[in-house]
Amino acid sequence: MVLAMFICGIALAAVAAPTEIPTNAPARIELNDQFDVPQQLCFPSTNITLLTIADHKGSEQIAGWIAPVKQRYGTRLDIRGIADLSPVPRFLRGMVRKRFQKAQSYPVMLDWSGDAVKAFTYVPDQVNVLVMDGGGRILIRLTGAVNDQLLQKLFGVLDRALASREMPVKP
Repeated sequence: MVLAMFICGIALAAVAAPTEIPTNAPARIELNDQFDVPQQLCFPSTNITLLTIADHKGSEQIAGWIAPVKQRYGTRLDIRGIADLSPVPRFLRGMVRKRFQKAQSYPVMLDWSGDAVKAFTYVPDQVNVLVMDGGGRILIRLTGAVNDQLLQKLFGVLDRALASREMPVKP
């Protein structure tokens, strides 16, 4: 009885322990997009990267973030997306890929295993928006639906990151 309580206590402690949130992106992620073309997210990079990670439910929140970012920054950022498709059964993958092809003309990295999204400690059922500098350091992590306050916070981080990248180096 005591042994069982001890084991249960260890199991509960393991569940209750906070998950460490990474401060850096993995050095390299390679996934195929909806057109079955290999896409890479690699660091170091010469660009500031804005990455969205979402499952089906979270994908509904992406446009609210990306549209204003594209309007403000144009092509000054590397905007990437990873779709968490790990819940999709193998026999439905072809159908899901075709839906992505019809819905999105830009490449979306499809994570069928869930390994890539786990590397970022992503929050399910919400869009996860991350900004990474050229070294892969995560500068900000935002989740959920966009609002004016969060968008201004994101713009502040992007403005500072782009300004520091574009400043000439003094000899």
